[in-house]
Amino acid sequence: MTPSEFSVEIIDIALPNNYGVAKKDGRVIFVPGAVIDDKVTVRLNRESKRFAYGEISHVDVPSSFRVTPECPHFGSCGGCIMQNLRYDKQLLIKQKYLLDNLNRVGGLDPQSLEILPVTPSPDLYFYRNKLELAFGNKNDEVILGLRERLSPFKPFSANVIPLNKCPIFSTVAEKVIPILTQFAHAGGFTAFNPLTRKGILKHLILRESKSTGEIMVILETKTEALQGIKNVIHEIGQRVPGVVSFYHATSRRTDDIIHFDRINRLFGARSIVEHVSHLNLNIYPQSFFQPNSKSAALLYGEITNQLNLKGSEVILGLYSGTGSIEIFLSDKALQVIGVDSEQANISTANKNCKANQIENCKFYQSRVEDILKQGKLPKADILIIDPPRTGLSGQALHVVKHVAIPKIAYISCSPPTLARDLRELCGYGYSIHRIIPFDFLPHTGHLEILTILVH
Repeated sequence: MTPSEFSVEIIDIALPNNYGVAKKDGRVIFVPGAVIDDKVTVRLNRESKRFAYGEISHVDVPSSFRVTPECPHFGSCGGCIMQNLRYDKQLLIKQKYLLDNLNRVGGLDPQSLEILPVTPSPDLYFYRNKLELAFGNKNDEVILGLRERLSPFKPFSANVIPLNKCPIFSTVAEKVIPILTQFAHAGGFTAFNPLTRKGILKHLILRESKSTGEIMVILETKTEALQGIKNVIHEIGQRVPGVVSFYHATSRRTDDIIHFDRINRLFGARSIVEHVSHLNLNIYPQSFFQPNSKSAALLYGEITNQLNLKGSEVILGLYSGTGSIEIFLSDKALQVIGVDSEQANISTANKNCKANQIENCKFYQSRVEDILKQGKLPKADILIIDPPRTGLSGQALHVVKHVAIPKIAYISCSPPTLARDLRELCGYGYSIHRIIPFDFLPHTGHLEILTILVH
């Protein structure tokens, strides 16, 4: 141990980044890569008066919660951050993260609320139904993988960690990645870099139905002209029989966000089909669907149980996306209405209603704030809210206050924004009946939370 190094014990984990937490001389030290109960030697890398970041020099006494990661890319790849932590401990850490945010951000007393333990994912590996890969460069060759894990010790570089497998997605990845990598090399294509804004190949998106095994491949590039793409489609068809659909999308964006300005189907079906309980849901290239199909079925079933529907209710769903929750509830309600700002989502929702012979659902394209202010929707008994990670805007919260629907099922993927919005809703006369968290994404810092509120 050098003079600049010292030993600490990891007493907590800070989510969502999964940094170990230690204390030294009254100051908090964040230690990336550490596991709770580890005893590690660290070297301070970044410091301030209140906290510092410590880089691990040596794991002195490994925690009993440490396990061997399944993925050979764990540690450098930015996809997973907790594969080296026992799963039961992952769930407890996520539960604590939720409780801390309810108290610190929401000003709520968790002891006074009914909060259930985190519902585990049915599968710990091969659970993801969607994988978004980025093209990058290594040793002047195009590679395909995931962005390097963010680190407090160095600036963002946009580096890509090349993958040859992904145990949280599917064995399909290890079959498709070499084909697209060889395509890039043979065609002399360049990988897009969001820092320099140069390059042609941007992303490869793989979608897999966990119930049917159908696979959709989407190649996103900056240009429409791709010599040799037909050969790629043929080779994938020969070597990966589950592929039933291949799309080519183009995007002029200069950042790393996946966005389709244009999209063309080059091969196969327009969609893949996912079975969720009694429903057959069509998944299109731009469809939003929960990334863990089996956990989604558990969530939808729990929403049904918690709402205790009698068949006479009118349900209004805000930020409905492709309408999977609304459609799931439709056979137990009188009428269901969904609202989403994206026309592609509305189109998919209507197609899925038709495919499942559902006639009591209607979907509107609109901003949530606009359609509620217009007052043209029928009075609802139940409100379903499933907003993006940023939660409800101030304007949306204000409108929800004035419509005063008796019961709300709020689905959130962000404990901090959920806590913030619950604080506001409680101020509008709502009370929290029950909070039920779900682990949709094992080995990550993310958590899905269902909250039932009554007015």
